[in-house]
Amino acid sequence: MMKVALTEWQESATCCWCEKERECVSTTFSDGFLKEALMCWKCLQTAFKVRSRQQTDKGQPEKPATSN
Repeated sequence: MMKVALTEWQESATCCWCEKERECVSTTFSDGFLKEALMCWKCLQTAFKVRSRQQTDKGQPEKPATSN
């Protein structure tokens, strides 16, 4: 199971994802995806969704190729 640690809040910092000046938190994903990365709340949600989908996709077997 993936865990995300939020350790430090910054009233104004540059988000590593969208590169905009916003309220950010220091974010570390337990699987190593990001480590101590400053992210705004919106981008944190997006990053979590992206990483969750990647882990779900890895667990599913590949679909066999079909010929037409």
